[in-house]
Amino acid sequence: MKDARTKLAAAIGIVLLVGLSAYAIRWSPNELDVAQEPGTTATYLLQLQNESDDPVQVDVFVADWTRGKDGANDLSIPLNGARWVFERSFSAGDVVVLRYSVRIPEGERLDVTGEYRSWAPQVEGAVTGANELPGDGESGEPPSSGMVSIHRKVESADADGQVAVSLTIRTSIDFTGLTIEEVFSEGVEVTSLDAGEAQFDTINRSCADWVRVSQDRVALEANESREIELQITTPDDYDGTYWCIVHAQSQALQVIGEIAGTQIVSRPSVGLKTLVTSPGTEVSRGEVIDVQVVETDPLVLEARFRNTGNIQLVVTAAAEVIDSVGSTVASLSFSEYGRDYFRILPGSTRTIQMTGFDVGESLPSGIYQAIVSFDFGGDALVVGVKGFRIQ
Repeated sequence: MKDARTKLAAAIGIVLLVGLSAYAIRWSPNELDVAQEPGTTATYLLQLQNESDDPVQVDVFVADWTRGKDGANDLSIPLNGARWVFERSFSAGDVVVLRYSVRIPEGERLDVTGEYRSWAPQVEGAVTGANELPGDGESGEPPSSGMVSIHRKVESADADGQVAVSLTIRTSIDFTGLTIEEVFSEGVEVTSLDAGEAQFDTINRSCADWVRVSQDRVALEANESREIELQITTPDDYDGTYWCIVHAQSQALQVIGEIAGTQIVSRPSVGLKTLVTSPGTEVSRGEVIDVQVVETDPLVLEARFRNTGNIQLVVTAAAEVIDSVGSTVASLSFSEYGRDYFRILPGSTRTIQMTGFDVGESLPSGIYQAIVSFDFGGDALVVGVKGFRIQ
């Protein structure tokens, strides 16, 4: 999906977020990980530093952030929102229905807006239909014309505040790739009921609504630093870890390349990852979803691990290969960016690869078992097993 977003950026010249290293802007500390009791307000002092010889002006704002299945930072999920990404092609006349549910606090109503964009050719627009939840299901007729249309309808709402919503996609043209974003007037829990083969992403443990910054625009002279206050107000009842990111984003655009005559520009940004945990409520738990043999010459294993607890885990991984008589014939390890561990947020899934062989090395023909273990400091290792044969 990262490659697909890069292609989209090249096609329409959208603004991307990259590091502010060229401007030498730094947060200190570079990550904020705090324990804070429910129902309290606390203020944390940060330093925003300009280590360059040039002045810079930045906007400071709070956004959502998570990690993808490969561990890469994902900054493109909208604040208080959800995202669907189709990487496939659509044909004229296609009708696809997505369904999701939202839990709304008792007695409240929620505004929702949405937008979409296809990739090639580029078509973009707003989602039509119901724009208030729970609503009464009446959302007007869907558009009868247009190259692409997406219509929102409230399908049901129960007494517990659970609202089911559908998004109906209709197209009169052929195109490739589609991104849909729904944004809500406050942070709510969004659950996919039917993603229609799209990749669905949302952040149900966002603390962005809890965070306020003392300055939303900062001008820094060369080699100047500025103190920024970060105020966090936690809800009366929460458990585990919630997170967001605080951006310091340059007001100046930077041209970073050109493809087929289209300039690609960025608005450089440096982010402060912010994690807030309710003390005494931490649950460390995980499971192995799948183990696969990717290659046999040399042997490469792929394993998928899911964090089923409520806090961020720091996980190490290792694997042993056992032959048909129970002897260990190989040990495999995980390493990434020079580290033998990875971090994974609550509810997230991470896919890793492990090898202990050089190119040209291989196991002899036979029947084997790969035993993959994950250690995140719990009482016992979490293990996955995969049998395989080498001819």
